[in-house]
Amino acid sequence: MTALGGKRVLVTGGTSGIGRACVERLVADGAAVVFTGRSESRGEAVAAGTGAVFLPADARDPDAALRSVDAALSKLGGIDVLVNNAGILFQGSIEATPPHAWRELLSVNLTAAFLYAKACFGSMKASGGGTLIHIASDTGIRGIPSIAAYSVTKAGVRMMSDVLALEGAPFGVRSNAVCPGDVLPGVQATPTGFEHHAEDPSIWTLPPCGRFAEGADVASLVSYLAADEARHISGATIRIDGSGGAGLVLPS
Repeated sequence: MTALGGKRVLVTGGTSGIGRACVERLVADGAAVVFTGRSESRGEAVAAGTGAVFLPADARDPDAALRSVDAALSKLGGIDVLVNNAGILFQGSIEATPPHAWRELLSVNLTAAFLYAKACFGSMKASGGGTLIHIASDTGIRGIPSIAAYSVTKAGVRMMSDVLALEGAPFGVRSNAVCPGDVLPGVQATPTGFEHHAEDPSIWTLPPCGRFAEGADVASLVSYLAADEARHISGATIRIDGSGGAGLVLPS
């Protein structure tokens, strides 16, 4: 049996980027995977390529999020692992962030993550345990002014993960926050009307390790945290950023 054989997993925002890489890796490691996303064409392509089950769901819609959890529970017979990945990005300072863009960032990055975690928590608790894995960001540890609102929402995700770890500990429910740095091809999903705010890797600065991450790098960490080998890891915030957050590197 592979490392995740028998695990039943729900991945949110699994149609592209880190989410898609997580779906691919978790299936390869033996898990039964259901994933959500807004784009039916991308979702169907990922499902065809992996054997995972796609559920159309827009993370901006609380009812759609809750319906997708119910559907995943029905298809899988339970959920052992939630990968809370769906997220969008806005470029700009707090002052430059319009209220409607702020609300959409909150609804996708934080409120949807809360709703998915809350809906899965009860099921995990009733079945004797489970694992919540939240894709936060290195910007949730140290804010980046040029993506200020995104930083705020990801800091919220990181704290939510800690609180869930405390609440879940007596019931065998683990919760951890994964904080990637720059991951190719960057966050492409944005608030409505701000499609031009998608990340452009050509302007990024290389981290000390000399390369940017790929989705597969993050997915490997997610797969480990989902496995029983990580049974004593809960309440952790784990950077995966090629040493980018280890300290300040001054020009020589």
